[in-house]
Amino acid sequence: MIKYIYEDMGLDDISLMDLRDLDSPAALGPNLIMLFATARNERHLHVSSGRFVRWLKRGFKVEARADGLIGPGELKTKLRRMRKKAKLMGTNTMILPGGDNGISTGWVCVNFSTSDAVSDESVSYDDSGRFSGFGAAPTGTTVVVQCMTEPRRIELDLETLWQGILRRSLEQTIKMKGQAVPERRELESMLSSRIQLPNTASAVQWQKMQQASQQRRYFSASARALQTRVEGPSLPTRSADLESDDQTTNAELGLAELGSLAAQLTNLLTSGTSLTPEVVENLVLAIFQATSAEGEALLRLQLVDRLLLTAEERGMAVQSINMLVSLIEAVVSSPAYGPQLERAQRNLEYLLLSMRKPLEHSQTMRLMTAYAGRRAWDRFWDTFRAPARFCIPRPAEMYELVYRVLASTRDSKQCIDALRWVYPEMLKEVPPVYPTGMVYTWLKACILVADPAAEDLLHNPPPADSLDTIGKRRLKRREFVGVLKGVEDLHQHFVGQEARAERARALNRLYTGHVAPE
Repeated sequence: MIKYIYEDMGLDDISLMDLRDLDSPAALGPNLIMLFATARNERHLHVSSGRFVRWLKRGFKVEARADGLIGPGELKTKLRRMRKKAKLMGTNTMILPGGDNGISTGWVCVNFSTSDAVSDESVSYDDSGRFSGFGAAPTGTTVVVQCMTEPRRIELDLETLWQGILRRSLEQTIKMKGQAVPERRELESMLSSRIQLPNTASAVQWQKMQQASQQRRYFSASARALQTRVEGPSLPTRSADLESDDQTTNAELGLAELGSLAAQLTNLLTSGTSLTPEVVENLVLAIFQATSAEGEALLRLQLVDRLLLTAEERGMAVQSINMLVSLIEAVVSSPAYGPQLERAQRNLEYLLLSMRKPLEHSQTMRLMTAYAGRRAWDRFWDTFRAPARFCIPRPAEMYELVYRVLASTRDSKQCIDALRWVYPEMLKEVPPVYPTGMVYTWLKACILVADPAAEDLLHNPPPADSLDTIGKRRLKRREFVGVLKGVEDLHQHFVGQEARAERARALNRLYTGHVAPE
């Protein structure tokens, strides 16, 4: 069977666990033997698992059960239902871009037993001959094959789970027999005799990395200070100077050439100056915004990598949400943006997404502004939808930014597509965002980009006598004339409400002023 799993099914990194000594037996069945194997991808997982089940039934007359297996017919049905659902829901912000939507599982559990005979229950006695209860003696062996994709296997880490269960079972069995609990080394030896893990090159490398990470390391800037410093304009060497002159330093560094900035950065790092997150973010922005010749994106990445490494050595948390947002913003807005920086951007976005934490509204708007400047509209809208996935309402400032960006594009098609779902969602926020202030100004500008004649048709419609029946219907059903009318009505309502409230406050102050002297 193991040969078939490895050669015919093509699964890798096979692990074997002998769990027959578990007391009490696992819920999967008595006399349990469990195998773990890794498939190349989702398709390989389901195809190989289905063939394995059919191979057991055809060759050994064994009825195996495959939990999580999606057959070809079921997959077609789910895809058809998903397409139908997407067609009905349209552009829904709660649909995760790139998600599997319940189609992929990443994990198939094939289990079967080597004995189908049903044994009758009988009286059970313990070692001393005393009655202990009723039950059926377990016969045969239960075999479970856990087939998973590599990301799913790393995420679940079932090997560690079952190792812990087996270790606790061995300890309890030894204690119940009245024997002395063995030392940790002896217990690990007993455990290793029942477990066979894959000894791949990647596993060995990971083990060495774990051992290296347990070493204590001491960092000092004195060794770097002994190196020959590159001549160039000097940066402030005191953190107080850096904090007080942030704006001046940013302006100077942003206009500096990349070579000069590299020399200044070397001088700063070798001087042992204490770094703060604000200073690091400003330096990162200066590196990506510095003027240079084409083809120097790699040098910028090397400088930023060196800066972040030094900051991490000095105890700063560089893999924070704010730092990742600053890095993405600087990369996207860099004048040297190209394939190399685009690849770095994707890696940073993956790290930010893997944190699975909501961004602050200011951070979301920073990313949206950067993506809009690069005309990366897919990322722009994905960032705009992100708060809704965490059930966080979007503020009026975010909608103002959206309308301002759309109006600045002067693209009627894009404004039409966005207004059809952004404006209704704005009114459905909790609490609702109404068209007042700057939101009203830019929303109206966006509507006029979508339909330049909407305002004129709303306030100065053509005479009814000059239109035929079809013309009257078109005017009545003109989409953005109706949208603009609704926006104007809401705006006038809230302006009038605010005026009445202000008048009431003025009267209250006047009344209070007359009553106070008495």
